[in-house]
Amino acid sequence: MAVPLIACVVGILVVLAAVLLANASRVKPTTVEDPLPPSSEKGSEASVERFQELLRSATVWGAENPHADHTPFDEFIAKLKRLFPLVFAQLELTMVNTYGIMLRWAGSNPGLPPIVLMAHYDVVEADPAGWTCDPFGADIVDGRIYARGTVDTKCIVAALFEAAEALLAEGFTPPRDIYICSSNCEEDTGETTPRMIELFTEKGITPAFVLDEGGAVIDKAPLGIDQEFAFVGVAEKGFLNARITVASPGGHASTPAATDAPAKLVFGLGSLLANPAPARLSPAVAAMLKELAAYGGFGLKLVFGNLWLFKPLVLKILKGNGETAAMVRTTYALTELKGSKAANVIPRRAKATVNVRIDPAEDIKTAFSRIKGCFDEGTEILLGNEIEPSPISPFDDEAFSYLRKVIHAVYPDAGIAPYVQSSRSDACYFARICPHTYRFAGFLLKGDQRSRIHGQDENLDVESYRRGIGFYIELIRNIAQLRARD
Repeated sequence: MAVPLIACVVGILVVLAAVLLANASRVKPTTVEDPLPPSSEKGSEASVERFQELLRSATVWGAENPHADHTPFDEFIAKLKRLFPLVFAQLELTMVNTYGIMLRWAGSNPGLPPIVLMAHYDVVEADPAGWTCDPFGADIVDGRIYARGTVDTKCIVAALFEAAEALLAEGFTPPRDIYICSSNCEEDTGETTPRMIELFTEKGITPAFVLDEGGAVIDKAPLGIDQEFAFVGVAEKGFLNARITVASPGGHASTPAATDAPAKLVFGLGSLLANPAPARLSPAVAAMLKELAAYGGFGLKLVFGNLWLFKPLVLKILKGNGETAAMVRTTYALTELKGSKAANVIPRRAKATVNVRIDPAEDIKTAFSRIKGCFDEGTEILLGNEIEPSPISPFDDEAFSYLRKVIHAVYPDAGIAPYVQSSRSDACYFARICPHTYRFAGFLLKGDQRSRIHGQDENLDVESYRRGIGFYIELIRNIAQLRARD
C-alpha cells in the first residue's frame, strides 16, 4: 500500500510542478497589437520657455482663505491666450465657475462621442524655505525645471496646449470632438469639474474616453524591475475625512481616568489602526503585478503566474509595506490631533481627523462603519469630502489598447500596466459619466520626482517635458484609431 501511495503523491507533485511551470512560462508582456510607428516627436526649445512662463503664475486657489488672491488666475488665462493664439482662435471656449477652462475642438464627425483631455492648473502652496530655487521662478538647473506645478499638473496643461497649437498649425482636424478641460481648484476639491460634468449632462454628451492626471512613466518600477514602466490608473480609491470628537467632564491631570476624553480617543484610534481593513487582490492590481513580473526573473513569473496558489503569500508581502498595502485595502491615516492646551489639564474634548482612502471593493458606508465600531455611541463623528470609489475602467478593451499604442510609440522600451490610484483626482467626477476614464501623464519621471509632488523642489527634466509634448501630439493625431463606443 505504501508504494502506490508514494507513487500517487509523486504523480500529484509532478503534475503540480508542470502546471506551475506552464503558467510561469505564459507570463509575458502584453503585446501591443497593430502598433503605431515609433515617434520622435517632441516639443521645441520655445515650448520650454512657454512652460516656464506658465509656471511663474502662482495659481494657489486657497479655498479656505476668503481673502485669497486670484490675480494669478487672471494672469494665467491671459498668458494662455497670448501663448497659444490658434487654440483660442479656433476652439470654442467656455469658462466654467469663473476660472475653469473648457475648450471644444470641433471634429469632422460630430456624431461620434467626444474625448476629454484634462488636467488642473491650480497648485498647492510652496514655502520657499528648503527649495533649491524660487518655487515660482521656474529656473532650470542641471537640465531640470524647478517650480511648483512642474509635475502636478501644469506640465499636462501646457503640453496639451502645445500639442493642439502644433496640430492646428498643420491644419489637422480631429475625427471627433475633443474637449480640453482644466480646473482651477482641484487641489481644494472645488466645484469647477463637477460643474463641467453638469454641462456635459445637460447637453446629453457622454465622452468616449477621458484622460486625466495620475500615473506616468517612471524610470524604475517596483519589485526590483530596473526599467521604464508606464502605469495607467484605471480607477481611484474613494475618499473621506472623519472628524472625531470625544467628550468627558475633564479635570486635573493628577486624577486621570480611563473615561477621560483623550484616553477614550486614543483607545478608539488604537483599535482602528490595530484592526486594518481586509486585504484584497483586485483584478487591476493582479494585472499590474503580472505585467511587472513579465519583466522580472523566473521567481516572479512563478509566483504571479500562479496567483491561484500564491495569492495569500502575495497579500502578506504587500501588506508588509505601507505603499503596497495601500494597493490592496482601505486605509485609515491619522492626520490631526487636538487635546488640552496645558500639560496638567485633562480637556473636556479631544479631537482627531482620520483620512480614509476607500478600496474600490468597498464604499463609504463600509469604511465609516469600521470607524464607528471603534467608538461608543456618545462619540461625535462628522464626515467631510466624501467621494465614493470610482468604477474600474476596462483595461482589456480597444480604448485601453489605443492608449497602450500611443505610450508604446513614444516610450517603446517601457512596460505598460494598469493600477488603482490612491490619490484623488478630477477624473473621479468624469468616471460617473464615462466608463473609459483613465489617469496617466505622458511624461518620464526620474528618481524622486514623483515623490516631490506637493513637497520641496518639485521638478521635471526639460527633455522629459519636451518628450511629453510628443506623447500628446501622437495621442491626438492618431485619435481616429480609437474605437471606443463609436
